[in-house]
Amino acid sequence: MKNPAQYLYLIPLFISMIASIKAFKRNWAGPYRAFSAFLFLTFLLELFAISWKLFLHQTFYWDFPKSNIWLYNLFIIPIYLFYLFFFGTVLENIKLKRSWKWIALIYFMFGILNLSFFQSISQLNTFSVIIGSAVVLICSCLFFLQEVNRKIPVKIVSLPLFWIASGALLFHSVSLPYFIFINYLSRTNLNLAMALFNIHLVLNILMYSFYLIAFLCKNPAPQKSS
Repeated sequence: MKNPAQYLYLIPLFISMIASIKAFKRNWAGPYRAFSAFLFLTFLLELFAISWKLFLHQTFYWDFPKSNIWLYNLFIIPIYLFYLFFFGTVLENIKLKRSWKWIALIYFMFGILNLSFFQSISQLNTFSVIIGSAVVLICSCLFFLQEVNRKIPVKIVSLPLFWIASGALLFHSVSLPYFIFINYLSRTNLNLAMALFNIHLVLNILMYSFYLIAFLCKNPAPQKSS
């Protein structure tokens, strides 16, 4: 493990995962319980990816390359499909509620084609990440637009959705341009690419910290339409 600091994001991820159990204990709405399960699966994925790179790639039974890119590629599509499901069900935007399943279907088809024919499983599927990040950014912005246009304002900092949307917005606003230019920067300016990677890691920590705060909030009461 050359640089243990690159795994610091596991700490807020783990704590937010534990805190999210509250969604089940206090019977939060279904999408929030699903978000809790999402955090659990994400943590397990990260542990497996790290373990594969460190020692699981080579055992008594098999000997594979240590790269774990293939594992992340397999989970890129489910991750962004989940974000679409979550925002599509919790936001009040009628157009999104009616269309998120179609958007998810189109994204799923593109992701499979990209994984199978364009970038392949051995190369990081940046195209799928870029489109997924753009969708998450739009959904996060729709939340803030929803609250700005609300006729009767509410204290949004007490809403779990505020912290989830803020964390997703913060992370993906950098993730999007990062993955747009990462291949180019890796070839032309490796030092800048590494610096941006470190910023990406810091924002990952902040995102999971925001998710932790979300599950420290009170049970999100049903909101009346504006």
